[in-house]
Amino acid sequence: MRVTHFVLLTAVAAAAHGCGSDGGGSAGTGGTGGTGGTGGSGGGAGPNVPTEGLRGFLSFSGDASDQSGNGDDGTLLGGATASGELLVGNNAIDMLMIPSSVMDGLGDFTFAAWLRIDTLRNEGHEVISGANAAEDNALIFWYRETTDEWVVGVNNGASAFATDATIEDGRWHHVALTRSGTNALLYLDGLQLGEAVDVDGAILDIDPGGLVFGQDQDEVGGSFDAGESWAGAMDNLRIYDRALSAEEVGLLAAEAR
Repeated sequence: MRVTHFVLLTAVAAAAHGCGSDGGGSAGTGGTGGTGGTGGSGGGAGPNVPTEGLRGFLSFSGDASDQSGNGDDGTLLGGATASGELLVGNNAIDMLMIPSSVMDGLGDFTFAAWLRIDTLRNEGHEVISGANAAEDNALIFWYRETTDEWVVGVNNGASAFATDATIEDGRWHHVALTRSGTNALLYLDGLQLGEAVDVDGAILDIDPGGLVFGQDQDEVGGSFDAGESWAGAMDNLRIYDRALSAEEVGLLAAEAR
């Protein structure tokens, strides 16, 4: 369950790659249909992609295996597929679950991935949901379509970024969220969105079975709502145990999907 009070926050996102005319989703505003992009599908890390502190890397090239070398493979649930990209439908059952150890116990961190929304419906689109027995919103990161805002929360907090509806065009965009101490930043398509703001700097506490991508948990591993699903695609998903610099985020954004 999401809280309704908001404090400004930042996160990190980088440049859109593979955003050609064939790169739209099925229902994005201004999208052109299809699932492609000029960068191709699947693929591994480019030569300049940051690897220091990499906790997990999923390219979804046929499955949800972890290519970071740490062995933390993901699990596809419901009807989610990983044939070159992770597809999460507009329902309450499709999702990716990653071992909680990938993010549990982290202070500083970075989440980075290519994201695309395929179904617009005037509701929320959950990217990350981390939960423990006492707190279903131990970590949340989602896009609120009704106000064109990305929202991040730690320990039941909720912090909204500057208004930006770019993700609603049905095309791929690179998004990366970072937290350094009590500061968080957001970069979208290679540009910082808004200013750095305060966020809860507590160590992340995520229970086993409580790290989900593409759905919002109201309890550990359960109580999902179709109106909060990502309803789109993700690709080249990475988690780091440190806050990447703007330059490093730019390298990820320049990587072909």
